[in-house]
Amino acid sequence: MVVSGKQYEISSLTNNKVKLINSLYHRKYRKDLNLFVAEGVRICKEALENNWDIKYLLFNKENKDNLAINNLVNETTLLGADTIAVSSKILSKLSHKDNPQNVLGVFLQKWHRLPNCVDNKCIVALENVRDPGNLGTILRTMDGMGASDCVLLSKCTDPFSYEAVRASMGAIFNINIIVSNLEQFLKWKSDKNISLIGTSLKKACNYTKANWKTPFVLAMGNEQNGLSDEFINNCDQLIKIPMLGKSDSLNLAVSTGILLYESIRKNPN
Repeated sequence: MVVSGKQYEISSLTNNKVKLINSLYHRKYRKDLNLFVAEGVRICKEALENNWDIKYLLFNKENKDNLAINNLVNETTLLGADTIAVSSKILSKLSHKDNPQNVLGVFLQKWHRLPNCVDNKCIVALENVRDPGNLGTILRTMDGMGASDCVLLSKCTDPFSYEAVRASMGAIFNINIIVSNLEQFLKWKSDKNISLIGTSLKKACNYTKANWKTPFVLAMGNEQNGLSDEFINNCDQLIKIPMLGKSDSLNLAVSTGILLYESIRKNPN
């Protein structure tokens, strides 16, 4: 039997539900509750279309007659989740922005394992990436070029943080997020006989000269320090992007985008 969710209104900033959702701004509570926040009608709709489990949907009561919001509220209710009308003041508090979206969804986190099948796959591995904006933008770029698996290694930032989810522009709902340690990852890479392409300034060739034949893993490292020596020593290819001006490096997300689209150029099909 399908149980419909409840529809109600909250008007107080001190409401327990508001406090719970606001706690999701902190990584500790996201981890403890296995929940995270996504904002915007299009992004929440995309999450539901990809079968992500929704816990609550909050919407601006001043826009209750908006057709897109109404459709999202009805769909969420049919899925058994609560839909809550709130003021723009409450939405501002929960989104930590002065100009919040009119819709905010609370979803269950979804984690994946290293894939068993790697045929024709382009996989991205990130080691010690700390900036959530970079991570979210990388997920967005991966989604745009058709990659579906992102492996987070060592002490990466939380992909379900407010900042990462915002920067992903909904791509978080289309990418398999995988957490692994380096030992497990390298064993998997060896077992699957998959090419590991890492970025480095030492003993590296120009990225246009690399062998981008799938399946492969593109490994990107920490914004300041790059890949660890252990990781570099286990790469099958080392590549670099030439710097022709005075800057000595590119933004991590920009670099990842250049390399991923180079792989498409070399593998157009």
